[in-house]
Amino acid sequence: MAIYVENQGRHGRAFLFSHAMNIVVGPKEDRNLTTGLHTVADISCADCQEVLGWKYERAYEVSQKYKEGKFIFEKSKIVQENW
Repeated sequence: MAIYVENQGRHGRAFLFSHAMNIVVGPKEDRNLTTGLHTVADISCADCQEVLGWKYERAYEVSQKYKEGKFIFEKSKIVQENW
């Protein structure tokens, strides 16, 4: 379940999730985002290796601490399939 839907990703709208499955977390790096400086790690699909978004490892702004340990998924990378 998305916790917060008004996020901006690299390619438009993005969703913040508390949990993620079937992903690979890449190396950490500091990135200056619209909400300030964060330490993040790109997340990729464990199957196809497509970058789907990133994981917030650290937020430097106190107001952004709620994002730590959570995942951003780009809306443009989410595909609905019939399961």
